[in-house]
Amino acid sequence: VTDGILPMLRRWVYACPTAPTVMEARDRMFIIRLFTGSIIGMITGLFVGIIVLFLIFAGLIVGLAATGGPASCTPGGGPTTIDAANAASFQTKWDAMNATLDGGAPASASFNESELSSRADAFLQEKDAPLKDPRVCLHNGYGEGSGKFSFLGFNVKFKVKGTMELAGTHPKAKIDSIEIGNLPGFLIAPAERFVNSAIDSAMDDVDLDHKYTPALTEGKAAVGGQP
Repeated sequence: VTDGILPMLRRWVYACPTAPTVMEARDRMFIIRLFTGSIIGMITGLFVGIIVLFLIFAGLIVGLAATGGPASCTPGGGPTTIDAANAASFQTKWDAMNATLDGGAPASASFNESELSSRADAFLQEKDAPLKDPRVCLHNGYGEGSGKFSFLGFNVKFKVKGTMELAGTHPKAKIDSIEIGNLPGFLIAPAERFVNSAIDSAMDDVDLDHKYTPALTEGKAAVGGQP
C-alpha cells in the first residue's frame, strides 16, 4: 500500500517551489511517517483481529461440541456392563456359530447388549479407532448406538439409530438418524459425515465369513446364519 504513496510524499517534501526549512521538512516527514505508519498499523491490526476472532470462534465451537450433547442410548434389557468377560462371551458364541456354519449346517446365536457393547469396545480399542465408549441398545426392529469421537483433542458425544446388514463381506450400518454434541447448525452436516465415515471404516475392518440375518428385540439380538 505504501510503496506508491511514500515516494509521492517524499517528492512533495523535497520538490516544493520554495525550498523548505529544516523545521518544515521535519514536520512534513513526521506527517509522512504518521500517515504511512497508520496505514500499516491498520492493516496489521485488521489481520491480527481476524486471527484472534477465528481462534475465539473455533474455541467456542469445540467447547460447545465437547460439553453437552445427547445422552447415552437407553438399553432395552436393563443396565449394560462393559467388561472383558462379556466381550469373551460374545466371541465364544460367535465362534461356535461360525464353526457350525463352516461345517455346512445353519446356526444361530443370541447376544445381549452387554456382550455386544463389550465386544465393540474391545474391537475399537484394538483398532485404535476414533470412536470411543460405544454402547449398543436393542429395541424391537431397530438398534441404537452411542459413544464419543475425538475432535481437536476433545471427546464429542454422539448417538445414532438404525439397523445393521450382515449379508455382505462386511457389516453395513444403515443409519436413520444421528445426534451430535452441541454444534452450530452449519457444522452438523460435516460432523455427521465424520461419524458415518468412522463407523463405515470400523465396519470395513470386520470380515464376515457367512450370510447372517439379525432379528432385534428389546435387549436381545438373535443372529441366524447360512453356510
